[in-house]
Amino acid sequence: MNSLYGRIFLSFWAVMVLIVGGTAGLTYLVLAERGEDLPRGAAELTHEAARALAEGGEPGLREWLTHGPTHGPEVRVLVVDEEGRELLGRPLPPHVGRLLHAPRGGLPDVPGLEVVPARPLPQLVAPDGRHFGVLVLPPHRPFGLLSAVPEARIGVLLLALAVTGTASWLLTRSITRPVRALGAATRDLAGGNLDARVAAGVSGRGDELGTLARDFDAMAGRLRELVKAREQLLRDVSHELRSPLARMRVAVGLARQPGSDAGRELDRLETEIERLDRLIGQVLHLSRLDAAGRADLADDLDVAELVDAIARDAAFEAQGRGVTIDWQPPPAAARVRGHGDWLASAIENVVRNAVRYTAVGTAVEIRLEATAEAIVVRVRDRGPGVPAEELQRIFEPFHRVAESRTRESGGDGIGLAITARVFAAHRGSASARNATGGGLEVTLTLPAATA
Repeated sequence: MNSLYGRIFLSFWAVMVLIVGGTAGLTYLVLAERGEDLPRGAAELTHEAARALAEGGEPGLREWLTHGPTHGPEVRVLVVDEEGRELLGRPLPPHVGRLLHAPRGGLPDVPGLEVVPARPLPQLVAPDGRHFGVLVLPPHRPFGLLSAVPEARIGVLLLALAVTGTASWLLTRSITRPVRALGAATRDLAGGNLDARVAAGVSGRGDELGTLARDFDAMAGRLRELVKAREQLLRDVSHELRSPLARMRVAVGLARQPGSDAGRELDRLETEIERLDRLIGQVLHLSRLDAAGRADLADDLDVAELVDAIARDAAFEAQGRGVTIDWQPPPAAARVRGHGDWLASAIENVVRNAVRYTAVGTAVEIRLEATAEAIVVRVRDRGPGVPAEELQRIFEPFHRVAESRTRESGGDGIGLAITARVFAAHRGSASARNATGGGLEVTLTLPAATA
């Protein structure tokens, strides 16, 4: 049973079945013992009581009871009058009362006296018409098995306590142990231990607690990745800010030297300031993407229109490098739900990279595929491609495949990272592969808008 709900339900259900079954079994034993011990067919004792009643009347019957039957002191014989009182004033067993009003039947006649027994309590009829019931009880067994109703009740109570206590302890233990393990792992994680995980014995369970433990481990792993990614981003940003600041410091120093070209150094300062401004803007863009809510991504957009506008702008820029754009708008709209400016910027980053790195005299291919489930944009250049081990890292902030080439092109290694974040925020994806025949192909996927 892998369901915690099912285990709890079946455990308590089994306990109730055991209690009911035990109660029924004990009741059966009590009734069976009494049925065996009550000598309803003790005709001889009944005949002795009848003779005593016939010879001496009620006083004779009392005398016979006082001196005891001839079958030994262990056998107890009680005689009850019509008012339900025992002739010698002895207390009657609790279960005897219902026998006094049972329907009557016949027994073999005793000479000189009519004997009419009750069913199951035999009864005697005196000459004056009075009726007396005869009850023969088994020997008293103080340590016999369930010889009395109170003792049976105590047995049922003890059985119920033992069974429910054991089942409850096992069930509580099976729940509290994994909960404690989850609590310990949560405290470790809250204390800054990003490697905190739930014990394998708990995460390997097949019930809801095991699922919760595995979800916790996945959450802890994801938090560890996010924190390390933030730390890496801070290190990368610090490095990227330090480089233009160092060049600005050099330019200021050169400008202060006698006979220096102040205009050229000021131009250099302006260039580095623009680079810093662009870098800070892109880092802020990344932060806004991380904090974006669902309301920011609710516009109804046609991706075909976005790509068409981007392709026209890229074609104008590509003319200066002797590059063309191979793009044909699809016949039908490709609608998605999202943020138009962010998606346009993300797709433009990929297209501009392709224009930047494709070989002179080649074309950048842009394709759009629309299905009922997804919208896919593919951008392929004819450049040198990317080493296979770098394909996943090109979407990381500030990662550069070739430092010198990126510097020459004016890139800062964050454009593709923004693209990946934008598409992830739209529940899509961005991936890259080296195309057959050379060049890099970037695939951008978005879920199609539902009606």
